[in-house]
Order: sequence, then C-alpha cells, then structure tokens
Amino acid sequence: MEEDNDEVPEIRTIAIPLKDSQEDGTHLKRLRRFSIEVWNLTQNWATASEKSVQYVESIINSRLKLLYSKDDEADESAKLTKDQTDRIFNDIVVANSKLNQTMSDFERIISKFEVARGRMSAWKLLTEKSSNAEEKYIVETLDTNLPEVIEINCSELPDGAEVLSILEAEEAKLSYWIEVALEYFRQDRVQPFMEILEAAGTRAGLEYDGVKQDQMRALDILAAYWMTQGYRERAKDKKQDFFSKATVLFNTADKIAMYEWSHLTVRAWFYLFERDKSTNKYELADQQFNYVVKTYPQNVLPLIGKAVIAFNKKDYKTAIFYFRKAIRQRRYSIADLRVGIGYCFAKMGLVDKSKLAFERALELEPDNVSAMCGLGIILLNTLEQDNLKIAVNLFGRAYHAQPDQPVALVHLANHFFFKGEVERAWQLSWHAASNDCDSIKAEAFYQMGRCRHTQGQYDGAYKYYYQARQANNQEHTLAHYGLGQMYIHRNEIEEAIKCFEVVHQRLPHNTDTMKILGSLYAHVQLADPARTNEARQKGRDVLAKYLNIEAEDCEACIDLAQLLESTDSKKSLELYERAIDLLEAFEQIPPQPEMLNNVGALHMSMKQFDKAEHYFKKAKESLEEQLSSEAAQFSDRRAAPERSHLLTIRYNLARCLEHLCRTSEAEQMYKDIISECPGYTDGYLRLGCIARDRHQVYEASLSFKQGVQFDQSSPVVWTLIGNLHYAKNEWMPAQKKFEFILSKIYNNKTPDPYSLVALGNVWIEQLLNPSRKKEDEKKYMDRALQMYQKALKLEPKNMYAANGIGCVLAYKRNWNDARDVFSQVRESTSEFYDVWMNIAHVFMEREQWMSAVQMYSSAMKKFRKENDAMLLHYLAKAYYRANMLSEAKEALERAMLDQLDNTQLKFNYAIVLKKSAKEILRGHKMTSQQVNTAISDLTFAEKIFQYISKNDDRQASHTGMRISRTACSEEAKNCRDLLTQAKHKLAAAQTQDEEERRLIEKQEKEKIALKNKLMEEARAREEAEKKRIEDAKNLRLSFIEMTKDVLRLPEIVEEKRRGGGGRKRRNDDGDEFVNDSSDAGNYDGEEGGEDGERRERRKKDKAAKKASRKKRERRDSDGGSDSNRRDEKKRKRKEEKARKLEEKLSAKQSAKIKSRAFLSSSESSDDDKPKPAADSSDEEEDERPPVNEFDSPDSNAGSDEEMAAAKKKKKKAVVDSDEGSDNSDDDRPIIGASDEDDDDKPAAGGASSGSDSDVPKEKVVESDSD
Repeated sequence: MEEDNDEVPEIRTIAIPLKDSQEDGTHLKRLRRFSIEVWNLTQNWATASEKSVQYVESIINSRLKLLYSKDDEADESAKLTKDQTDRIFNDIVVANSKLNQTMSDFERIISKFEVARGRMSAWKLLTEKSSNAEEKYIVETLDTNLPEVIEINCSELPDGAEVLSILEAEEAKLSYWIEVALEYFRQDRVQPFMEILEAAGTRAGLEYDGVKQDQMRALDILAAYWMTQGYRERAKDKKQDFFSKATVLFNTADKIAMYEWSHLTVRAWFYLFERDKSTNKYELADQQFNYVVKTYPQNVLPLIGKAVIAFNKKDYKTAIFYFRKAIRQRRYSIADLRVGIGYCFAKMGLVDKSKLAFERALELEPDNVSAMCGLGIILLNTLEQDNLKIAVNLFGRAYHAQPDQPVALVHLANHFFFKGEVERAWQLSWHAASNDCDSIKAEAFYQMGRCRHTQGQYDGAYKYYYQARQANNQEHTLAHYGLGQMYIHRNEIEEAIKCFEVVHQRLPHNTDTMKILGSLYAHVQLADPARTNEARQKGRDVLAKYLNIEAEDCEACIDLAQLLESTDSKKSLELYERAIDLLEAFEQIPPQPEMLNNVGALHMSMKQFDKAEHYFKKAKESLEEQLSSEAAQFSDRRAAPERSHLLTIRYNLARCLEHLCRTSEAEQMYKDIISECPGYTDGYLRLGCIARDRHQVYEASLSFKQGVQFDQSSPVVWTLIGNLHYAKNEWMPAQKKFEFILSKIYNNKTPDPYSLVALGNVWIEQLLNPSRKKEDEKKYMDRALQMYQKALKLEPKNMYAANGIGCVLAYKRNWNDARDVFSQVRESTSEFYDVWMNIAHVFMEREQWMSAVQMYSSAMKKFRKENDAMLLHYLAKAYYRANMLSEAKEALERAMLDQLDNTQLKFNYAIVLKKSAKEILRGHKMTSQQVNTAISDLTFAEKIFQYISKNDDRQASHTGMRISRTACSEEAKNCRDLLTQAKHKLAAAQTQDEEERRLIEKQEKEKIALKNKLMEEARAREEAEKKRIEDAKNLRLSFIEMTKDVLRLPEIVEEKRRGGGGRKRRNDDGDEFVNDSSDAGNYDGEEGGEDGERRERRKKDKAAKKASRKKRERRDSDGGSDSNRRDEKKRKRKEEKARKLEEKLSAKQSAKIKSRAFLSSSESSDDDKPKPAADSSDEEEDERPPVNEFDSPDSNAGSDEEMAAAKKKKKKAVVDSDEGSDNSDDDRPIIGASDEDDDDKPAAGGASSGSDSDVPKEKVVESDSD
C-alpha cells in the first residue's frame, strides 16, 4: 500500500492532432532504423488489434450462449449442460486474461508511439537542410503516419473559450469536441460544456467516417442535459421550455439515426421524465425499452427504465425482476438499483426485505440519500424509541448530504413539530414544498398548515390545508381532516361534513373522525329539510357505531341522545342516563340542568309524568343554585342565558303538572312566568288552552289575544284562535284567521299545510250547514278539494289532507274513489281514527251493513272508544239497518248512559223499541213473555215520543238537526195503537202457552215411560246374556271332563286276517266310524260269523252310497241355494232340540239304549231301513270335524299325540258293560260339534227332513245295559 501511495498518479490527457506539422532528417541511417521501429510498431498494433477482436468475439459469443441457454423460450438445442456451462465459463476467463494481456501490449505500443512522436521534431530539424531525397521521403512518410497532437490535461482544464478556440483552429473531429465537452460536464462546469456542444454542430470537423453517429451522440447528450434540467426545475414555465428544447434536439437526432439503441434509450427516458398524466408516454417508453433490450441486451439503462415503468404501474414484482436483472449485468454502482428494489418491497408490504435492500444499498454506497430516507421511514413505522432515534439520524445525514432532498425535509419537519420547534418545522416544510412530486408536496403543505394551526393562525392553516388537499388530487387524508377543522372554525359546517366524510370513508375505524362527524350531523341545519333529516340519520348511525367502540364517551352519548329524541325516546333516555352516570362516576361532575330538562321531557313524552316532574324539579333546583352562585361573580348580562333556560324548565314543569291534572298549580306557574317575563308567549297560550278545556271560551280568547300582542307573526297563536272559532261553529271568523296565516305570515310563498287543511275543513263544514244553498254545494266542495290538494303537494304524506280529499269524493257520491283514498290512508297509518270512521260511513252509504258493523266495532276496539256516544250511535244505526235490533238497542242504551240529554239518541232508541215490538207482534207463534216484552217496549217508546213532542228545548240534536214534534206525536199514537193490538194478542198467546205446557208435560211422561221400558228390556237382555255365557261355560267344562274319560278307555285291538283281498282291506281302512253291531255281534246275542260280517258291511256301504247319491240329487234340485239350506238346517236343529227336551228319558231308560247312531234291525225291511247319519262316502270323509272341534280356542293347545289317540279311539273303541257301569248317566258326554259350529258345517248324512234318521252326525257312545 505504501508503494502505491508513492507512485505518481497517472495524468489523464486529451491529444488533439495539429492541423499542419513538418519535419526533416539528417542522418539517413538512423532515420531508417527509426522508420523500421515505427513500422514494427504499426505491425504490432495491427496484430494486437486482430487478437483483441478475436478475444472480444469469443467472449461475446460465449456470453450469448449462456444467455440463450437461460431463456425459457429457447430451443432445446440451445440448452447447455452443467459441464458445457463450466467449459464456457473457463473459455471466457481464458479469453479475458488474453484480452487483458493484449490491452497491456497496446499500452506499450502507444507509449512507444508517443516516444517516436516526441523524436519526430528532432528528425525534422536534422533533415530540414538535407539534400538527401530519401531522408526527406522517410521523414515526410513518418510525419504523415505520426501526426503531432495537442494534449490537454483533464485535471487542469483550461478556460472553455481557450479549448473552444483550439478545437476550432485545428478543425478537430466532432468526436473530440464531444469528449472535451463531457470532461467539462464531469467536473460540473456546465457553461463550457454547453458552449462546446452548441458550437460543435457548425464548427467541428465533419469530414470523416462515422460522423453521423457522432452528430446523433452530440444531439442526444445535449437533449439529455435539457431533459435533466427540466426534471429538476420547479417552475412550470421553465420546465416546459427545457423539455421543448430537449424535444427539438431529439427530433433532430431522429432524422439522423432513429433506431440507434443509445438514442432510443435516452428518448425513452425522456418520456419518463416528462411525467405526462396520460399513459401514452409510458407505452411509448416501454416499446422503445423493449426494442433496445432485444437488440442490445447488455445495456442496463433500458432494464432500469422498464423497472421504473412497472413501479409506476404498481406492478412491483415485474419491477423487482428488472432491477435484479440490471444488477446481474452491472456489477458496480448498483446501490440505486437496490434502493429501487427496497421501494418495491415496501409497496408490497414486505417490510423486512425492504429494510434489507436499503441496508445493502447503504453498504454499497454509504452516502446514498434515497436509501437513508427509505430506511428511515421503515424505522419510523416501527414506533420503537431506539428506531425513532436512528431514523432521525438517517434523515439528518440525508439532509447534510443533499439539503434539498424533499423526503428528508418533510420527515425532519414532522420531527421538529413534535419537539415543539414549530417555526423550524415550517421552514423545512417550506423548502420541501419546492419539489415536483405531488405526494411530497401535499405532505409538506400539510406540515405547514399544521404549524400555522398550532400557532393559532387559522387563515394560514386553512390556506396550507387547502393546498395540501389539492396538491395530490385530494389523496392526502390528513389534509381533509385539518381542512375540516378549519371549516368548523369558520362555521362552514356543511363543508366540514364533506371533509370528514372523506376521512371516514378512507379510515372507517378512526374513532376521532366518527365522533366529530356524528356531532356535526347532530347540529347541522341545512336549507332542505329532507337533507337535514338525512344528515340526522347518518349522525345516528355514526354515533351508534362509535359508542359500540367507545361506550364510556359521555359527549357522544349526549349527541346521540339528542338525535334520538324524535325517533326513539326510550333509547335516547337510556343514553342520557348513561351520560349522567359517566359524568358522576368518572368526572365527578353533576349533570347539567339542560340534560336533566331533556330527560324530563323524554319521560313526559313517554307518559311517565311522575318521573318527568322529578327531573324538571331537579333541573330547576340545579339551575337556581348555579344562578345564585354566579350572581356574585358575573353581571346580569352574563346570567341572561341561564335565566332563559330557567324559564323554559319552569314552563316544562307546568306542562307536566297539566298532564298530572294539577291544572291549578300549572296555571299559577304560567302566571308567574308571564309576570316575570311578559313576552313569554307560550305562557299565554297555555293559559288560553286551560280555559278552553274548561269551556271558558271568553277567558281563552282573552289569553290568546294577549299572546298576539307580543307575537303577531306567530302562526301558532292565530291557529289556536282559528280553532277556537271552529269549535264554536263560527265558520267565517275561523276562515279569516286561517287565511290571515296564509296571506300575511307566509305571504302565500310557502303556505302552511295545517292552515290549508283547516280551511278545507271549514268548507267541508259548510256542506253540513242545514241553511246552506243547494247551488253553493259545488263551490264548497271545489274549494275544499283545492285546499286539500295544495296541502298534499307540500306534504305528500299528510294523512289529514288525503282524508279530506276522500271526504270530498264521498260528498260527491264517488263511493269507490272515496273508499280507495280512505284505504290508502289507513294502509299508511292505522292510528288515524277518522279514516276508520269514514270507511265505515262509506260502507253504510253502499248498504253494506255488516261491513259497516265490523268496521265500527274494530274502530271501537282499536281506539278504546267502547263508551263513545257518537260511535255507539253509528254502530246502532248499522245494527238497525242490518235488522239486528237487539244489538242496536244495546248500543243505544250504552250511548245514552254517556249522554242522557241527547234527544236524537232517545228518539232513535224509541224507534228501535217500536220496530222490535212490531217484529214480535207480526210473528205467527209468539209467547206471552214475548208479547209482554213488546208491550213494555211500546209503552217506553210511547213515553219517549210523548216526552220529545212536549219539550221544545230538547228538540235540537248535537248536529243542529231538529226533530219534528208532529212526527213524535204520530209515533206516540202508533205506539198506542200497537199496544191495543198487543193486548188482544196477549190472551191468545197465553192460551197457546197453556196448550204447549200441557203437551210438554204429556211428552215428558211418555218419555219417562219409554225410558223405563227400555231399561227393563236392557236388563233382561243383560241377564239372558249372562245366562248364555254361564251355560256355554258349563258345557265347555263338561266336554273337557268327557274328553278325559274317553282318553282313559282301553283300546281293544282287533285281530286282522292275513288273507283276503285288497278290496276288503281297503273297505276296512276306509271305515273310520265305530260299528257297534258288527263288533258286539247280533242284537239277539248271537255270534256273527265271517260271512255275516261281510254282508253287514256290504249293506252299510250300499246305504252310504245311496245316501250320498240322494244328497247330491237333493243339492242339485235345491239349485245350490246355500242360504236356504242354512235356514233349513237351523230350523231342523231347533225342532230336534225341542223334540229332545220333550222326549228326555230318565237315566235308567237312557242306559238301556245301546246307540242312537244306528236304528237298523235285522227284522226291518230294506225300504223302511233308516239311513245311518254318521255314515258317509269317501269323498265326504274329510268334511267331518275332529273330536276336539267343539273346544274353544283354548282347547286347541293339546299335542298331536292326543289328537291321534282320540281319532284311533273313535275308530276302534268299544265300551263293555263292566267298564261303563262305573260311570253315572250324567257323566256321559256327547262327542261332536256344538250348535254354533253347525251353522257352518252341513250334516254328513244328508237325510230328508222329518226322517227318524235326521240326527246330527255325532254319535253317542253308551253302555249296553244298566
């Protein structure tokens, strides 16, 4: 390092060849050697040039291969493997080292040339007087090849004019002019730079190859200078002039070489520097950058330009891509590129990466101002104390490095503002505002406005806030906030609302903005009432949202409570109470009298008058205490507002006492208020209203007139006077008062809707005047309709005006239109009593009596007017029209309880009584009680008519209509006539009642007798049923016992012969009945042989076949009538039972009978031989029931073995006398089906009716002898 410090620094020079230089040589030999040396140098120069070209081409080709291999769109053939890539990198390194060696050779050659050029002056002197032609030729040749130059030391550049004269005298090439000018520019000597470049166009030597490129280069350099000057200039006029000069130069360069990459690059950057608002410039610049990148990929400037375009388009990923690509291609001076990457990461929200990029930029270039500012901003946003100090230090370094850096100035101004050095902050902001960046300029103006705001200079603050808002297309949010504050100070509330709405829209969760905006909405008064209501609604929404976040803000609670007073009294009351609790709990401040007064007013609106009185009294006491404590400190003028508030509170307390029916106390309070403040008009009005409610019309009129004396322009006073005349049916005075309100007070410009509706009501009442003229009715209706329409235009939702229009249509008998109008009014509001009544009246006029009844009843129930006399009168009329006389009578009775002196009610009640009596007397069947009721009604009706006809002072009804005394007398006479008829019908009714009574008694007796008979029959049936059930139970038990005895009988197995034909065996197998005669021998006691048995069996077979054949013939002859057969069988069974009962034998006689299954005898003939009932053909064998079929379903539970045993015993069992003698006659069961089963099973024998063999198929098993 020490050796390097001792070396003499290399002096940069610029060699300018002289215009005319000559030399001569005296010594030919030396001259030849010298010429040979020069020749060798030229050859070495050529050789080095060829080598350098080869090495450069090799390096370029290798780098292109690497670039193409990294391109994703390249062919597969251009892709390189890792080995190939390493080999190419090795080739590049080798070629680069060789190129460096060649460059070193060039330096040596150039140094030798410089020595040779220095020796040329001596050779010229030596050959100047020489006569040797060869020497002169050599010197001239060398002089041509080695021209003399002028060297300019770049470290000590002379004056621009001197250099300019040298360049012009020597007719230097344009390229030398450009190099000299650039050297002056590098040393910040702009004036010589401009003079040289501007003079080069006309004075430089242009007679050489490549002069076009140099001309374009000179124009681009000069245009770039003006472009830079225009970018830095603040004044718009000068900026535009600089850009215009640059544009002219670029256009001139376009004519020389439009598509030169260096020219396109500078021209594209010029588009970016212009900062045109249109995107066309960006597109043009992007197109030119793309062209340059494709034609000359090694150029870094177009890559940076594309990154800048992507950044301005907010395509930060693309910008990062081009910045990184530029860094890869340019290994030095890349700090600014790192800064660009840092800004991209910051915009993407990647703060950590952005911080790393800025830190890396500062490592590469510690004095990089942009990197300092970027890193400082990131550290400021962390809000950490240590980082804040570092950030301030970075901004300070940036300021010292570049005092006009606007970002550093703005943040330093913000720092000094919070330190309290407001003036210093203002100065820094003022310097920062002198830049061309709109966002930075807006921030600088905001800082200036904030400084003036803090200093109390509100006009200056307003100016700077306004400039801050306008500087960046109204994008600076805090400028809107500050400007809104200034508008509040200037009392321009509407403009302030606009500013804070912008802030709230951009920062919807900022609580300060919510609170201010809600308060502004709560107190703004706009010219348009609709807009005011809209603002109030917005205020409710904003303050409700704010209180959800900051629930303990008492001011917001009060503002929202005020907004909700007219819409949600309950919620408003809750907010007031919450505000009072917060003030007492956190601020230890007692509630203000105004708040207590508002709470009392809300309680009164909610009809909680006791609580309202409590709060009014509390507010009154609090305010009186404040006035007494402030009386010693302030003057009466200072206490005047509080005294007016006290009057208001006392007035509200008096109103509350009115609702509590303590009118005397309220009246006294009003008088006290008037005596204390005679101009308090509302006191006179309330006194007048109290007198009016007491029906003291004169006193009320006096009070209202006193109110007029103090406030003649008050429409309320004149309205009350007009209503007073209206209530007294003084139509003309009432009309004049309302017309006075419209003409004098409102000047017919913005008429009062209430007065218009009142005038319409006056004209409607004229239609009800009994003394009206028929020809005036249309005029009255038209005027009333006109008033209602005007009111409806002013207030489209005025239900009173719409109801009035419906009334006019009804008077015109346009019932459908009137019904539609009334229905629309009722749909809009169901709390309007009059419209319900009008709809019912329309139903009455259209003779829809039941609809009218329903509407009157619904109105009475909804509005709780069950005792309203007028409504009951209307309802009674509807009942009367619907012929519901009892309901009409009841409604009129209820109405008369409220208005006992109403003559019209009495008259109508008498009419109803009379009609009800007539309806009774007209009936064909009437009871004496009904006739007595009719007589009572007629008597009372006759008295009412007689009373009305004799009392003149009661004739007029409440509507002014009179009742004719003559008509009442006629009605009384008719009642007397009806009474006479009723007395005649009473006797007939009594006689009819007596006959009906006797008939009823007779019917009652017959009914009792029939009831007793039915009860006896039911009892008999019940006893018979019980007996039948008991008999069936006993029969079942006996059957069970008999079955047990049968199971105990011994089984006698008959010996079977081995021989014999199959026919006999088949016959024996097919007989499954017990054959007593064959088994026991002949009846005479003889032993039967084998032949006898065969004959006997053959006879049985023949008899069975014959019986079966007769049965089929009889069934065919009966025609298959199953029902007839069943009836016949039932009859036979009944006869058989009867015969058995008659022929029942004693036990001993029964024991002598062997069997009743067969009555055959050897002595009987074939013709008289009975048919065996138990014998049947083979086909009918399956139809016989088993032994246990008689059992109930419970008896089927026996096993299969028991069934088989019973069947076998049925076939083969025999009972001898010894075994049978042990059992009594009563224990011998009958085996077979019951009578109930016979209904479904026909007899197997099928014998004809009346035959002795017509017995059931069951057989009786008994002993042979006793």
